[in-house]
Amino acid sequence: MKLLKPAHIPMRVLPCLIGAAIVLGACNAEKSDEPAYEPALSVAVQGFSLTANSKVMANLDSVFFSIDLDHAVIFNADSLPVGTNINKLVPKITFPAAVSKAEIKMSGGTTRTGIVNYKTSPTDSIDFTGDVTLTLSTEDGALSKTYTLKVNVHKMVADSLMWDKTALAPLPAATASPHDQRTVAMDGKTYTMVEEADGSYTMAVSSDLAAATWTKTPLSLPFTPQVRSLTATDSNLFILDADGSLYSSADGRHWQSVGITWTTIIGAFGDVVLGVSQDAAGRYYHDIHPRPTSYSPVEIPEDFPIEGLSNFNSFTSKWASDPIGQFTGGRRGNTVYGDTWTYDGTEWAKISNTPLPAMQDVLVVPYFNYRQTTTSWVQTEFSVLLALGGLTQDGSIGRKVYLSYDNGVNWMEAGSLLQLPDYIRSFYQADAVIATSPMDASIGNGWKTRASRRPGDVRRISYFTDGSNVKWNCPYIYMFGGRNEGGNLNPAIWRAVLARLTFAPLF
Repeated sequence: MKLLKPAHIPMRVLPCLIGAAIVLGACNAEKSDEPAYEPALSVAVQGFSLTANSKVMANLDSVFFSIDLDHAVIFNADSLPVGTNINKLVPKITFPAAVSKAEIKMSGGTTRTGIVNYKTSPTDSIDFTGDVTLTLSTEDGALSKTYTLKVNVHKMVADSLMWDKTALAPLPAATASPHDQRTVAMDGKTYTMVEEADGSYTMAVSSDLAAATWTKTPLSLPFTPQVRSLTATDSNLFILDADGSLYSSADGRHWQSVGITWTTIIGAFGDVVLGVSQDAAGRYYHDIHPRPTSYSPVEIPEDFPIEGLSNFNSFTSKWASDPIGQFTGGRRGNTVYGDTWTYDGTEWAKISNTPLPAMQDVLVVPYFNYRQTTTSWVQTEFSVLLALGGLTQDGSIGRKVYLSYDNGVNWMEAGSLLQLPDYIRSFYQADAVIATSPMDASIGNGWKTRASRRPGDVRRISYFTDGSNVKWNCPYIYMFGGRNEGGNLNPAIWRAVLARLTFAPLF
């Protein structure tokens, strides 16, 4: 199968075609006076695109169409936005000079049926809502080929953040109305610590969030935990007790003191945990456990929050050799902040240029978004941060979703497609875990079977094919808990996904 770009045959193919033409030409010169052309190519579509029409869609003429010569199908693998009107589109088709007849046949459309002579009426509009075929024939009629023409349109809004209409599952608690919860991810598993309605504690562990299967263990703790301080490094869980003593656990069930006292756990950075300590004079310091050799706690700036921090995330950047950790928002005393702070393994820095509105207990989710970055109709994937919920300076709950394309340097209000639906109540102190679910789709005509992605694909999701199906892992956001306007815990797990990520990968 050959996939050709509009109006072009790949340069790597040209030598083969030229060589074939020369050989055939030599043979024909010796045996007859018949025209020297390669039969398959004489009725091969060379290019296909749509004429620009801003009333239909911006950059309509840049939509990429694949030409599958083997299966005689021409189609756009990346479907047009939902609602695009395709009943009056003007195609631009190129084919060899040997073609003397080019007919487009329409049937079952919403506005038009019949046959169009493309040779004499190349600007006539075509109704692509039904079945459309293109037949190319040579002058003597000896060679003819019919192609199926498809203009695919999405049936849902590709760039909307879709939340399940109802909660996926209840929190993995032992009682119906738990008081508190904290959820973290470690080593491919999700850990949820629950403070039950009767004051006891449960540790629940899941390896399959989609199936909502949990192993629940009642905890017998020699201390009273600060549930919201639970943090996971690469290999251990950490938590503070009511007095600020730091405890660690490898499995969430058996805990031991590490012998230090902190005011706050900021988050995990690789295999160490970052926190804030306080001296006898009331000064606050950055601290690390386990402490590197020769490490000395560093006093924190006056505007560094110590309570109500967002969840801590780490990312890699081509500008830095090591990962960078970050959080956003928080409170210090009576002042609430919306700045983003980062840690590079050595130093802390406030990186905000355009911060969030002052917010504490906001949920920051590393995820994906797509946007058009050129004049062509191409959607490029970006890693983004989504900020959801949180308490404002006046104590009200923030309802808007915010977005950052540059790891928290600049925040903006997200578009309407990313905002929370009405059936999701306002919240703060929620947690999120990103977990993938396997998905598959049938491979129709025009899909090439191969095991790898082309460089620069708009989708970073890995996939593979088995000849008849394409399979990929789709990243879902699982949101745990959160408190409502009355301070009550939402005892449920909600799930969301960017619609585009559920579509079959392009290749």
